[in-house]
Amino acid sequence: MTTPRGSLTPSFGLRLRRAFGAGLLLAGAGLVLLSGVVHCPIALVLGVPCPGCGTTRAARALLACDFSRAFRIQPAAPIVVLALALLAARGVWLVAREGHARSVSEGKFGRALIGALLASALLELCVWTVRWFGLLGGPLPV
Repeated sequence: MTTPRGSLTPSFGLRLRRAFGAGLLLAGAGLVLLSGVVHCPIALVLGVPCPGCGTTRAARALLACDFSRAFRIQPAAPIVVLALALLAARGVWLVAREGHARSVSEGKFGRALIGALLASALLELCVWTVRWFGLLGGPLPV
């Protein structure tokens, strides 16, 4: 599809189609991850849990409103899931508004989302480290 002559922003209809496609793609990826079909490649190859191991299981527990189980599996999961959902929603919204999601990390909200993802990754790393020393139930089974 082409944009009107002299316009850098795609037409409204094209932006909506792109946003709908991006939303479907993200929803499909989320469903595949939550289905349990995809397993942690580090755990499969090395036989040890990675810092993010358990996040998918904890996300499934969150969706079932089993918050205590989710927190036992991976305490950082609520932050990870919320930040990823907000980041995906922001990306779809930007595609609808601008025709692309290149500015997803710009502005106060975008920087806050990126900061939340980084903080949750650091929290997952801290939980993983503490579990190697036998605390919080020890390392997760892979």
